[in-house]
Amino acid sequence: MKTKKKSKDITRIFKRCPYCGSNIVAKYRGIRDRLDTTTETFSVSECSSCGVGFLNPMPIGDASIYYPKNYLSGEKKTQTSKGFDFEKWYRYNQYRYDFKLLKRATGLDLWCAESYIDIGCGSGERVLFAKNQGIKRAVGVDKFDFAKWASRQEVKILNSDVLKYKPAKKYQVVSLFHVLEHVETPKVMLRHIQKSILADDGYLVVQVPNYRSLEKYIFKSRWFSFDVPRHLWQFNSAVIINLLNKSGYKINAVFELNAPLHPVTIVPSVHRDLDIQRIWSSRHGEFYKQFMTLLWAGLTILIIPANIVQNIFKRASMLTIIASKKIS
Repeated sequence: MKTKKKSKDITRIFKRCPYCGSNIVAKYRGIRDRLDTTTETFSVSECSSCGVGFLNPMPIGDASIYYPKNYLSGEKKTQTSKGFDFEKWYRYNQYRYDFKLLKRATGLDLWCAESYIDIGCGSGERVLFAKNQGIKRAVGVDKFDFAKWASRQEVKILNSDVLKYKPAKKYQVVSLFHVLEHVETPKVMLRHIQKSILADDGYLVVQVPNYRSLEKYIFKSRWFSFDVPRHLWQFNSAVIINLLNKSGYKINAVFELNAPLHPVTIVPSVHRDLDIQRIWSSRHGEFYKQFMTLLWAGLTILIIPANIVQNIFKRASMLTIIASKKIS
């Protein structure tokens, strides 16, 4: 492994697997940034042994240039409470499903938890959802300020490097929803959470794109969840389990399932302009945005049967792991 300077960026080049040291192969090339923050294209290498995927070369250091100002928010300038907000319903339905997986694995209902923290909270909506479920101590932490106005007003959102965050009182439920794939050193983050953030009787919920999903094999380099250059890693269940075990956790459950009504990555994999974040940030007029949002919603509904098929074979695009702390 070596690093080199490229323009103003530092990149890391891997000659062998950074997880197990085995041989690697160049798997996918010429992948474009779906949000057009850069015109550069990227490549994904894959380990021939453990199967982990990763950007190679991998950009490291300050990644802020790859995150648009409206990343994960898409807030509307006008109130839409008079009509049905499909996007919000869609997101909240996902949150309910994710926390049902927590209950399936541990028996703990979210609203029975004493405290909750969402690390890499993005828009902050999941924290607000938890508070509305009855959790009094619900907090979000994110290095970047992507929180929506309502989230900032109603729950505590901290803009902090997670590795510098050490709460006075630890949390019973800690979540990492689509965070580890963005992090240069996932093991360092997991160990910090285990030591400084997660309570001894608590649970960690990790969700990442599933590199074993059927979609990845169908769409190949067009698969939405490559999301270069923001996603540095592509995990399968074996790699995540090993990573958690080595970081001081024991596994409660592993799910390779999507919420039934959420074919999350299929539609934008079909065509990049059917990505809801691209629609939010489009320079086209309001009519275009409304039309594309309706098209995205309609195709999402139509593709639900394909999502159910993925669930039947347990090869869906989302990988969720519930873990607890190893107590020596």
